[in-house]
Amino acid sequence: MNKEAIKTSLKAVLTDRPYVSLIGLVIAAGVIYCLITILSIHPSDVVVYTRYTAFGEVHFYKDHWQYLLNFVFFGLAVAIFHSVIMVKLHDMGRRQTGLLIGWFGFTILLITLAYTLAVIGLGHAA
Repeated sequence: MNKEAIKTSLKAVLTDRPYVSLIGLVIAAGVIYCLITILSIHPSDVVVYTRYTAFGEVHFYKDHWQYLLNFVFFGLAVAIFHSVIMVKLHDMGRRQTGLLIGWFGFTILLITLAYTLAVIGLGHAA
């Protein structure tokens, strides 16, 4: 896509106020998720619990605290990619599908926040 196509697409999206509100909600949820996650991570020299799985012998796996920063990157990726997909779907004339994608992105961030805080809580208990 060239610059003119991107500008035209963004102008078309900006005229749809509920659509822009949902895009703003997804981005705001992503930013809030990232802030909460960053403020919950505390650097330490000990290894912390970073994953849980029902498979394997141990169930809880440990890694260095820097691994927890991947949760922040995931939140940014969800917010950015869902917003871009919403703009592209609006450009294609698939407004309802774009709204569905936006609500899915918001829901993913809420569920991920619950899991992230649970995993970080395991890390603090170690």
